[in-house]
Amino acid sequence: MTARPDPFEAMAFTDNCDLFGAVHEDGVNRVIRHIMRQRPSLFNYATADVAPHAGLWCAKVDHTADVTKYGNPLFTIMDPLPVFGADSPPVGLGFVAQLVQAEIDFHKGNTITLPAELKPPLPAQHFALHFRVCASIECPSPELIDRIPVDGGRQAGTAEGKGPPKPPIVFPGKMHCFCLDVYAIGEISHQSIAGRDFLVAKVDDMDIVDIKPDALEDNLICYLKTTVNVVLREKLAVAIETLLFSFPLFGLATVTLSPTPDPPIPNNPAIEDDELKVFITMKVGP
Repeated sequence: MTARPDPFEAMAFTDNCDLFGAVHEDGVNRVIRHIMRQRPSLFNYATADVAPHAGLWCAKVDHTADVTKYGNPLFTIMDPLPVFGADSPPVGLGFVAQLVQAEIDFHKGNTITLPAELKPPLPAQHFALHFRVCASIECPSPELIDRIPVDGGRQAGTAEGKGPPKPPIVFPGKMHCFCLDVYAIGEISHQSIAGRDFLVAKVDDMDIVDIKPDALEDNLICYLKTTVNVVLREKLAVAIETLLFSFPLFGLATVTLSPTPDPPIPNNPAIEDDELKVFITMKVGP
């Protein structure tokens, strides 16, 4: 005999809260792809001499028709990389850096295959990230370097440091693009900062595939991990007050929504079942 389904079983998520919301990793990845096509300059960086020339890019910049229609940039323009010690005149190298792929995987971790260095499987209440970065600097020819004035172009008897500063020289050159596959694991927490509540993501560990020697990998990971965590805090922290609100109910009372505390909810937000879940408490007052 087959047992009849419990009509209240679907209410399990709201046993300890009033409202429940969740977003699936597939939806988040779809949003990431849309943003990359609609705002490509957030993911592509180059110097002014490289950005206008598609032949110098490491990857094609996929974008929507509106980007071209409204004249929005494909690249964020950056200063050239300085040649250290060159100051008379200063010399810089053009470059390009592009984020060509990005995806997220919520626990249980069945979308991204983590490298052994990150000790899979993905820990509970964590997310995994995978992104692919491609970059190159312009490598000038020896003939161009030979055109740099010997001794900074100073003539005998000329007082050093006199006259206006010379403009920098930016060498054109060949591109030698390389790509890095970067994997990371992290978590999302509810933090109170200066009296305001935020949802803040943080990367705990990171690995770059097939980089040697180890010290080079450690330095690249340090830079990338620092960059990701700074951007997560500065640009992608979500103020809970923008998600929750109060509204009048037929002029009789005010409904206020706020995060359900711990206890009774052990993880809020929760990262599980391939979803990011949020539990909300509703209060009705005058």
